Amino acid sequence: MIPRPVRLPAMAVLGMALLAPHSARAESQHLTLTPANTTVLLHADSVVGAMEGQFAKVSGTLDYDLSRQTCHVDLTMDATSVHMDTIVERKAAKSGNMLDSDRFPTTHYVGDCSPRVVKGQVLSRMVGRLTMRGQTHPMTFDTQMVFTGNTLTMLDSTGTFDGRQWGMSTMLHTVKPRMRTETRITLPATPAAHG
Repeated sequence: MIPRPVRLPAMAVLGMALLAPHSARAESQHLTLTPANTTVLLHADSVVGAMEGQFAKVSGTLDYDLSRQTCHVDLTMDATSVHMDTIVERKAAKSGNMLDSDRFPTTHYVGDCSPRVVKGQVLSRMVGRLTMRGQTHPMTFDTQMVFTGNTLTMLDSTGTFDGRQWGMSTMLHTVKPRMRTETRITLPATPAAHG
């Protein structure tokens, strides 16, 4: 016996249509970025070894839309707050040869991501623009998203760039031009705010 098709009354169809925007709204997450939930690292290689730094002051926003599986990040880093392992490295990082934090006290990134599943892992690329030392250029990050249920709980991004494109010096070839940056944003397991 072939089952009969189910017919919904017009009011039921209208009711479902009216509820759809509300469910999509509940599937978005918004997070204000602070040093408590956002870590931004900077790695450079020099002739004397690796230089590892972290921006102590960061601010911005992360918006994630589960229904479209996209995110938008607007992140500002205080270049004067970069902390390196030694005083010499810190002075070099803030100097006019690298971040030039006296003239350009902030570094800013705006980007968008959309994930894809690769070998059971949700991966994505974040494509955006990095403003550093007063210059803005395209910057792409490889991104990994971690979920608890349908809630985004962590966004890890890693990217490499040639500092010379933003006017950084290799300091007479003592610092390699390719640098790496890593960003980790941690969200609450239960979103505090819905968009």
